[in-house]
This record gives sequence, structure tokens and C-alpha cells, in this order.
Amino acid sequence: MAKKTTKLSVHLTDKEQIWGIIYLLFSLFVLPYLLSVFNSFLPVKLNDAWFNFLYFTLNFLFIFWIFHGFFKRSLMFAGTHIGDFLLAVLLGAAAYWLCNWGLSMLFSRVFPQFENLNDSAITAMVHSNFFIMLLGTVIFVPIAEEALHRGLIFGSLYPKSHTAAYILSTVIFAAVHTMNYIGKYDIPSLLLAFLQYVPAGLILAWAYRKSGSIFASVLIHSMVNAISLFSISITFG
Repeated sequence: MAKKTTKLSVHLTDKEQIWGIIYLLFSLFVLPYLLSVFNSFLPVKLNDAWFNFLYFTLNFLFIFWIFHGFFKRSLMFAGTHIGDFLLAVLLGAAAYWLCNWGLSMLFSRVFPQFENLNDSAITAMVHSNFFIMLLGTVIFVPIAEEALHRGLIFGSLYPKSHTAAYILSTVIFAAVHTMNYIGKYDIPSLLLAFLQYVPAGLILAWAYRKSGSIFASVLIHSMVNAISLFSISITFG
């Protein structure tokens, strides 16, 4: 008899799942449009850094409102299972770094002309305003993205199929980070950009499952973004 799947240690309630799905669709397809309309009416248009910061902030506030109970349960669980939590963070962060390093080395050798447009856009925004990018990408983005991609998508699918949970949450995570560049990449470059986010999606999902708390993946995500931003600041001045 096949082993019956179980829910994660800390997971979303049915109500949180429903509101989470509604908000995920809103955040992808409606909120950016509304902010673009808002920006068009401003006497002085927001630059990319401030526009993204406004999106990061609103996204964070909406998600915190929807998932505040889930965050509280996750924080309490991490506190009572601190050993598993720290182990998941350490192993996940190490795996994340190794995979990123390996992919970077591979791409630099095999695809030396490839440029990740999302990374280039972030670099430009860091130069424009380092502090709001630091606040947005180190605090707001990890909490929001982990709640949606790992807490909602991975967590909702995991009781039904572990494999489907890993695959679909990772595919959607990678797609969200590349969908805005459809038409700016040729197909091979778009696939390479997509591939760069696959290890991160898998590792962050594993960290959530291993620790039982969404804050393991949040912390890893936050550390990676912080290192990336400080690296950009130091490298490019």
C-alpha cells in the first residue's frame, strides 16, 4: 500500500488558501496595472526603484493581512523546534549558494553571452536607491514570495502529491521571475533565465518542509537577497 501523504507541520487553513489564491491572481495581473495607472497620473513619475518599492510594500501589507495567522503559527513552531529550523536554514543556504555558484560557472563557460535581464534591472535599481531596494528585497519580498509560492502553492499541493508540490511551486516561482521578459529574450535565453530560478524554488520548498516553518525559507531567501544587494553595491560602487 502506498504511503499516505500528510500535511506540513504548519500549513494554511482553508480560508487562508482561498484568500491566498485570490490575492495571488490579483498581485500578478491587477496590482501592477493599477500601480501603472496611478503612476501615470503623478506629476512626477516614479522611477523603477520607487515603483517596485511601492509594489513590494503593498504586496507585503496585503499578504501580511491575509496570512498573519499562518505567520504566527510558523514563528511559534520554529521556536519550539529550533534545532530542525536552524538545520534547515544552514543546509538550505549552503545548497542555494552551491547551486547558484554551479549555474553561474556553467553559464559563464557554455553561454558567455547570456545576460539575466532581471538581475540587470535589479542592479540598475540598486544604483538608483540602495536603501529602499534593501528594505524591499530583504524584508518585504522574501516574506511575500515565500508565503505565496511555498506557503500557498507548495503547501496546498503537498498533501495531495509531494512531487507535484515541488514541481508546480518551482515552475510558477521561476515563471513569475521571467514572465515580464517574454519578447525581450529569444526562446533559448528565456529558458536559461527560467532555469536559473529552478534550484532556488526546489531548495526553498525543501527548507519549508524540513523545518515545518515558512520562516526557514524566508530567512534563506532574505540572506541570499541581502548578499546579492551588498555584492552589487560593492562591485559597482
